[in-house]
Amino acid sequence: MRVLVVGGTEFISLHLVRALLRDRHEVVVLNRGRHPGRVPAGVKTIVADRKDHAALGRVLAGERFDGLVDITYAPTTGDDVRALLAALGGRAGHAIFVSTGRVHDHALPIPYHEDTPRNLYWGEYAKNKIEGEDAYLGSGLPASVVRPTHVFGPLNTRNNETFFFDRLVRGRPVLVPGPGGWLRQFGHVEDLADAMAAMLGDRRAFGRAYNVSGEESITQVGFVELIAEVIERPASLVHVAKAPFGQNLVYDCHAVYTTTRIRAELGLRPRYTLTSGLAQTFEWYLREGLDRRDVDFSQDDALLAAART
Repeated sequence: MRVLVVGGTEFISLHLVRALLRDRHEVVVLNRGRHPGRVPAGVKTIVADRKDHAALGRVLAGERFDGLVDITYAPTTGDDVRALLAALGGRAGHAIFVSTGRVHDHALPIPYHEDTPRNLYWGEYAKNKIEGEDAYLGSGLPASVVRPTHVFGPLNTRNNETFFFDRLVRGRPVLVPGPGGWLRQFGHVEDLADAMAAMLGDRRAFGRAYNVSGEESITQVGFVELIAEVIERPASLVHVAKAPFGQNLVYDCHAVYTTTRIRAELGLRPRYTLTSGLAQTFEWYLREGLDRRDVDFSQDDALLAAART
């Protein structure tokens, strides 16, 4: 297949490009061209800002693809999605839109499944993703939606697992917001990439939305303690009313999702458990020398000093 990946040089999209190349697809990426050195050999780059709708029409004129995976978020509105689809003029084949579990109403009881009502619990981000889902599923193309949550792994652009690695390898305490009992669910980036690569062109996936995540849910406190166990460092937890906790793991609700649909309909399941994925990510962290980088802990120190008074 000739596959267009919108993105291609950051976290999820770069792992997807690698998975597609492994599976011997012809890969084209569309992005702003800011990181050409990250694009693997043999991959064509089409340079455009997806929010420049006129430019999309120019650079995609005459291009034809068997598959499309829309990943990048700029933030991307429904109008931006519709502009991309108009520029492709139906020449996209099977389209996969990367949405989020946050399209669902998180005031409802967990777990959330693909048919859990969508709403704007998560504000503008949810609004944009819902509009993107609707644009693809109503486009007339064979289209699928994937809804990951808290994707982790090497190259993560979210400072989540590395946030805790940074503190634990330096022997620092980890601040926990409140009791730390809200449930989180994580999915490894390679599992997400592999699922999308396998899904492309599969007629069973046309018109369907899928939660794509790991199978385990864990509390905020449990997540820190699991990381400490995996990397073999002691964990000292300090509970405060409000504290930094990763880049986006603080919010006051549970986030747990079923993954039965993708297993039952497509036979896809993750390779990584949360433990094995964290171990692999920590190996990458050490290999990249991130344990030796300078990290600003001033906010932590101020909160620790206030907690002791």
